[in-house]
Amino acid sequence: MPEGTPAVIRRLGPADLAAYKNLRDEALRLHPEAFTSDHASQQSRTPESYLGRLGLAEPLGGSFLLGAFITEKGKPRLVGSVGLERETRQKTRHISWLIGLMVLPTSTGHGVGRALVEGCIAEARRADRLQLITLSVTASSLRVVRLYERAGFVRYGLLPRAVRLVDEHGERYHDKAQMMLVL
Repeated sequence: MPEGTPAVIRRLGPADLAAYKNLRDEALRLHPEAFTSDHASQQSRTPESYLGRLGLAEPLGGSFLLGAFITEKGKPRLVGSVGLERETRQKTRHISWLIGLMVLPTSTGHGVGRALVEGCIAEARRADRLQLITLSVTASSLRVVRLYERAGFVRYGLLPRAVRLVDEHGERYHDKAQMMLVL
């Protein structure tokens, strides 16, 4: 991403699902330790299978996908995304989960992740009676943990061995830090 090129942050719609799926597949491939979903099983999903993440059927708000777009050669390109999923049970409808923060390697270090998290929080504040955002982040990803801390999230727990990877390097585990932000 060229220096000084601002990313446009906006809610994703049905027309953006193919680009979202491509971004997500790449993130799962590049950073298997960061996600509880795995690249191999998610590759076969269709773009339309992510329609529910758009939150179109959520009357109170608090469920959506945001995308970060940069313009290259006159065309917008999705370079990052984040989601929010609101709890559906009556006693927990005041809680949402920040999910799937991802930024293409070519766009890291340019404030895209920060803009996505800030946009997510702003959109969450507009949701009816939403009071809390929770998230789970790979504890060893200190840069991402600091990003969330700068946005106001605080750590409330740690789930040891939350992600298990088995590959040519053997079996490895990654802890997940549990964080929250009171709106």
